[in-house]
Amino acid sequence: MSDRLEFFFDPICPFCWVTSRWVVEVARQRPMEVTWRPLSLAILNEEISYEERKKASPEYPDSHVRGLEMLRVVHAAREAHGPEVVGDLYTALGELVWDADPPEGDDFEAVMHEMARRRDLRPALERVGLPTDLAEAADDTSRDDDLRAETQEAVDRCGGGVGTPILSFSPPDGPALFGPVIDAPPRGEDALRLWDAVQTLGEWGGFAELKRTARSFPDTPMSSKLARTETTVR
Repeated sequence: MSDRLEFFFDPICPFCWVTSRWVVEVARQRPMEVTWRPLSLAILNEEISYEERKKASPEYPDSHVRGLEMLRVVHAAREAHGPEVVGDLYTALGELVWDADPPEGDDFEAVMHEMARRRDLRPALERVGLPTDLAEAADDTSRDDDLRAETQEAVDRCGGGVGTPILSFSPPDGPALFGPVIDAPPRGEDALRLWDAVQTLGEWGGFAELKRTARSFPDTPMSSKLARTETTVR
């Protein structure tokens, strides 16, 4: 079994966040080298019309822009300080969104509004010991070509038609999977059981797809009022 994994993420994706916390839990219990890499949903969906993207929520496209802004900061931090800072920075950025208090409203649009709200990213940088002026990279569109190439690399490894997260085993030539899509990160032995199942499927020659369309909104502090309810978010 592979002990190396590349995890492609967008900080604004709640499903990606939950899956990433599961991977962190597995890495605490198993010897595993995880490399965290950007995958921008804003870039991935840029060929879909703005009106089409708004069908899930009027603020859905804006939330993806917030993710892209965070990934520009991740790109700048990696460029200046190396890839080893990315995992902790993703954790800090994700907690900035998903560990925040829930919004006053208890419906889907209230959560989407929080996802689409622009935040001060300096506290996340400060928390992991990185210069806070890296937050200025959020508006640096010159980084988008690199992020586009990295996003395409992740998608190509899966064969297309995917989102976040992407788990790439024994990179760059090993198998890659989109998902698993879960609504809460399993802990302890349950985390390892799920890992063994996913890794076995990923490394099984010829395995392509196993899918259940029904899904519930992830259970995080910010989305706690909406957690476990049926969602159309993909």
